[in-house]
Amino acid sequence: MSTHAVVGAAIGSLLPSHPVAAALLGFASHFPLDAIPHWDYPIRSAFVKPAVGGRLKRDRALMLDAVTIGGDALLGLVGGALLFASPTGICAVMLGACGAILPDPLQFVHAHFPREPLRSLQRFHRWMHTKRPIRGQIVWGVVSQMMLVVLVVGLAKAAHEDVFGIVAWGVP
Repeated sequence: MSTHAVVGAAIGSLLPSHPVAAALLGFASHFPLDAIPHWDYPIRSAFVKPAVGGRLKRDRALMLDAVTIGGDALLGLVGGALLFASPTGICAVMLGACGAILPDPLQFVHAHFPREPLRSLQRFHRWMHTKRPIRGQIVWGVVSQMMLVVLVVGLAKAAHEDVFGIVAWGVP
């Protein structure tokens, strides 16, 4: 989730006067990022697993999932804010980051309420997700995600400095 949040924050930083567009583009960015082979941490609780949608059981597995997922999301949101927030663009940066994270929690919601439009969104999410995940190689999985974040941060910083001849929307 942290990778999604940083990418969404970068998108939001390019749209400081358009927070709704930042949220929508952040949301849309989630799916192509999921198509890139990556490592996903294990989900231990049947209640949290999107494919299971089990009953709520307050146990160690649920606590570990809450800490892992919550920590990952918080890391991405804080990292995105530190990298891209400005006094005039904080709203767009945070909405871009939250929008980019949103498809994952919606999988959880779908597992417990499998109705439209969540059903179609979940089907699309699964279809877009890489069929070649990085398994059993946690170090490579983390390093590859960090490399992607560095690339996105570099591209966003270059765009802010008008390296590509593209000016951020809404920036005076």
